[in-house]
Order: sequence, then structure tokens, then C-alpha cells
Amino acid sequence: MQQLGRDDNMKIIEWMQEMSVHVTEIDVQHKKLVAIVNAAFSIENPNENRKEFEPILNDLIEFTRVHFSTEEKYFEKFNYAEKDEHIAEHLKLMDDVLKFKDGFDSGKCDCEPFLSFLRDWLAEHLLEMDQKYIECFKANGLE
Repeated sequence: MQQLGRDDNMKIIEWMQEMSVHVTEIDVQHKKLVAIVNAAFSIENPNENRKEFEPILNDLIEFTRVHFSTEEKYFEKFNYAEKDEHIAEHLKLMDDVLKFKDGFDSGKCDCEPFLSFLRDWLAEHLLEMDQKYIECFKANGLE
């Protein structure tokens, strides 16, 4: 897999042109997701700084729903061949995030491993999975 554009501490994701799907609406959303994940990493000791971390976690959940809905709308509209696999990946991530949120709310989780998982999932998803729909969206005139 490609280098993920992370800093020396491998804590943040840097937007790279290779992450672009060449659809303005979706690229803007992807950049916002990257910013939210990076904001989560900016909280030192999120388990201890819950009041700072919780709004970022809530933003992540809500905006991820918005973003997945956007992509899935186009999957349906354009009859994207790999939509079922892609949607299943979206559902799995949302399930993982919501389970983490439940654990966070009950004070029974460690944020660092989850944030590392989330960062790696997002970078890989942008660099690999989302790249697969570019041709379909382009063929249907989406820019």
C-alpha cells in the first residue's frame, strides 16, 4: 500500500491528490472527514479530556452518516457495480464507530487504539476503495 502521508508520529492524515475521486462534492466531504480525524488526534489523552473529545466524536458520527449517504446516493443512481461491497464496508465502519461510542459513553474504552484504527481505515478507504468508483461516476458526468 502507498505511504499514507502521515507525520513522523503517524498521528495525522495529510490530504494527498491521490485521495481525490475528482468529484468536488465528495472530495470536500473527504477533506472534512480527514480534518475531523485529525482533530480527534489533536486531543491529548482523550480518555481524560472527554469534554474536548466527545464533540469531535459526535461530529465524526454525524458527518460520516452524511458522507456515506452522499456516496450511496450516487451508487444507486449510477448502478455502481461494486455498490454492495462498498456499502457493506460503510455499514461495518459505522457499527465499529457506534460500538466505540457506547464504550466511550460508559467510560470503558481506550481511545488511542480506536483512533489509530480509524485513521488507518480512512486513509486506506480513500486510497483504495473509493478510487474504484471514479470511472463509474465520471462516465455518468459527475464532477
